[in-house]
Amino acid sequence: MQTPPPSIEPQHPIGVAAERTGLTPDVLRVWERRYRAVRPQRSEGRQRLYSDADIERLRLLRLATLPGRSISQVVKLSTAELARLVEEDTAARSRAGGDEPTPSAVARGAVEQALAQVRSHDVVGLEWLLRRMTAVLGLVPFVETVAAPLLRRVGDEWHAGRLTTGQEHLATSLVRRVVMAAIPAMDAPADAPRLVVATPAGERHEVGALFASAAAIADGWRVTYLGADLPAHEIAQVAAATDARGVALSVVSPRDPAPLLGEIRALRAELPADRFLVVGGGGAAGLAAELRAAGAQVADRLPDLQAFRG
Repeated sequence: MQTPPPSIEPQHPIGVAAERTGLTPDVLRVWERRYRAVRPQRSEGRQRLYSDADIERLRLLRLATLPGRSISQVVKLSTAELARLVEEDTAARSRAGGDEPTPSAVARGAVEQALAQVRSHDVVGLEWLLRRMTAVLGLVPFVETVAAPLLRRVGDEWHAGRLTTGQEHLATSLVRRVVMAAIPAMDAPADAPRLVVATPAGERHEVGALFASAAAIADGWRVTYLGADLPAHEIAQVAAATDARGVALSVVSPRDPAPLLGEIRALRAELPADRFLVVGGGGAAGLAAELRAAGAQVADRLPDLQAFRG
């Protein structure tokens, strides 16, 4: 007796889809928007609803990417073709005596391997690993599960005296290079809302701003990325010239918050009242009250900018 095909009736919210596929909600959204992996329906409240067929396809896509294929390679396959590919992978893994890795285990293993490569100054190996993980996971999941945790571990090791400044710079520069190379492939539609991303004057750590740019592009924004250490007036000029809906700034750890808050107040004064200003990064949470008083909104993670679409 043949098993009936999965239902195409949209009925499962994104949390159920995430649990049944082994993918995070962030990955589900990126695969939907960027790669059109599936096309879930929407409830009356505009929430995504996935069918059994959608969930089966997503589950197979996840399994097909785990051995190292990129999502862009396999998303073009039909569900039946994916099932055959995964079956072949399972048979090959069984012959080799291996178990199926989970996405979280893949990411954790990549962080540990990358940290070892930082210690050994393995520039070539580290860059290859980071680029491969970007292809396997997609840029935003790579940032959230590999790049950001890696840089936190590197920072902790540096503060503890177990890594040198040169090793810390090596890790940061390679993560920056990989993310910069991947961002153009995520370009948003020409009619997407516009966003300016930078770090304010005095803030020279730009990796957080790069991470925010990637998240915003994946979320459907057209980003103008300005880099690090920009005065308020210049940021405001670019925002006006590009008709940006708003500005997102990244702040790591200002030694003296007074100049930063002055830049925020100056930028808020130059932006039109209907344009938003959001500040995130490691240094934002500790200054949340002051930043809000200066006219900015505060993000504690890669910003979710859906509320600003209007």
